[in-house]
Amino acid sequence: MDDDAPTPPLTPDHALDWPGRTATAEAVIAAVNCRVQHRRRLRRRATALVASLALVVLAGVIWLRPGPASPGAAAVATATLAQPSRQLLADGSQVELNGDSQVRVEFSPAVRRVVIVRGEAHFELAHDAARPFVVVAGAVSVRAVGTAFAVRLAAGAVNVVVTDGRVAVDRATVDPVPAPRQPLAFVSKGARVEVGPGDLAPNAAAPAVLPVSAAELAERLAWRVPRFEFNDTPLRDAVALFNRHGSVHLTLAAPALGELRVSGVVRADNATALLQLLQADYSVQALRRADGEWILSLP
Repeated sequence: MDDDAPTPPLTPDHALDWPGRTATAEAVIAAVNCRVQHRRRLRRRATALVASLALVVLAGVIWLRPGPASPGAAAVATATLAQPSRQLLADGSQVELNGDSQVRVEFSPAVRRVVIVRGEAHFELAHDAARPFVVVAGAVSVRAVGTAFAVRLAAGAVNVVVTDGRVAVDRATVDPVPAPRQPLAFVSKGARVEVGPGDLAPNAAAPAVLPVSAAELAERLAWRVPRFEFNDTPLRDAVALFNRHGSVHLTLAAPALGELRVSGVVRADNATALLQLLQADYSVQALRRADGEWILSLP
């Protein structure tokens, strides 16, 4: 496939009537507003689109609109980069926290212990055979030496997903260095386990360790991927933020195109979602150059 070929139109029967190569920003907005009203009428008659939109949301979708919801509305335009908070521990291990999650670090000469107070965390451990790494989440402990895994403390269960290596999942004990014994389950790379209260009862059957597909793993750990959050943001500002932190470089062919307004959320590693929806809603064409840069323009 030719890298310089334009992206195929997604909706050729609804092309935007571009007001000319030297169009003013006002002309761009007027044309886009007209198109948006037309698309809204079509969507009211096409309820089947709801299901397809749900699929797009899972991929990291951005909702687009040309300006404030009502004439004269004072919208506060913002463009931010949201990403998990990261902590570098004293031993060189790294912890990523989802949202307002919180952990408590309790290292000693014998064991590296981290308690999940609330929420979810992903751990990438520095190898230290002399000091095991133990994560405590409620009544469950996850023990490893050098590996990578995520632990989520929920209301009714503790979920563990291993992205590298192998961990032992067991009941938490008061002793910070529990005596060796057969754990509830061993979980290896590409697998997960959920431990509920019933699994901790005496003589309970071992919790099921289940394989995790690449798609499921990506969905479970999607929170680790930085994402852009736009609110009535001029496209020029959205493009500038994407170029600083995103996976590709975007360029606007005409300054007036930067007046388009975008609102919503898109993953930093999913430029395709942004390009496809710009094309579908506004007939914005994306031309990929040989050096990998994408040029955004209107026909």
